[in-house]
Amino acid sequence: MFIIEATYDIDELLRYNFHIHTTFSGCAKPDMILKDIVAEAERCGLEIIALTDHSNLGDNLRVVSENTPLLREQLAAVETDVKVLIGSEISAYGVGKYSETKEFCETLDYRLYSQNHYHLSFWEQPEDKSPRGYAVHMLAVLEELFKSGRADCVAHPFSGGYIRTLSEEEKLKVPDCITDNELGDILEKGERAGCAWEINAGEFCFLSKFSKRYWDIGREVGVHFNFGTDGHTLKNVDTRGFAGIIKDIIK
Repeated sequence: MFIIEATYDIDELLRYNFHIHTTFSGCAKPDMILKDIVAEAERCGLEIIALTDHSNLGDNLRVVSENTPLLREQLAAVETDVKVLIGSEISAYGVGKYSETKEFCETLDYRLYSQNHYHLSFWEQPEDKSPRGYAVHMLAVLEELFKSGRADCVAHPFSGGYIRTLSEEEKLKVPDCITDNELGDILEKGERAGCAWEINAGEFCFLSKFSKRYWDIGREVGVHFNFGTDGHTLKNVDTRGFAGIIKDIIK
């Protein structure tokens, strides 16, 4: 389900932050308490934020299904004009493999799916462990995800940064192994499935060459983009500092 109307105005996209972790994600800093996140969002002038704690399997530190009601209780105690979505960064850890049931996911306000956390022990690995092999595997995972109708957005799509079997140089090649036709096809399938595509602050700026192609083809296809900082500390709630560099990348 799309949360906002499709727009290609960066200043408009940065009025929302759709990827923020709370202390219920083991990787987030201790200052990531809901009331403080909301206060920071207000200070920054954000209109919508999504809290997207990790949903992993056996080695995760928190259980999303147990913590979601706690976050809703905390939110009920806060007065704010910011629209706060209680969601999760759910693991699409293989082709047709998901860390949460569809029934539980339907209780969330926002379903952000990661498809490339290959560093986790339970994540499915492709037989072909080349940059191209991982790119093809990501495409297959996403194609099945879109068929399922589960996702509202895809987190940090096509990044190879989490792949431990590749060298740093090879990781950078993963998104470039996806052809323009393949990229356009999968972006269109996501759009038809009602799934937005994330402009992940860190990955978009780091992978600037691919990001320009991702943006251009996505705009041509007519996709919905959602912006997210992947915030793990309070200073990451603010989106405004990314406007200049993103505009430079896409010009």
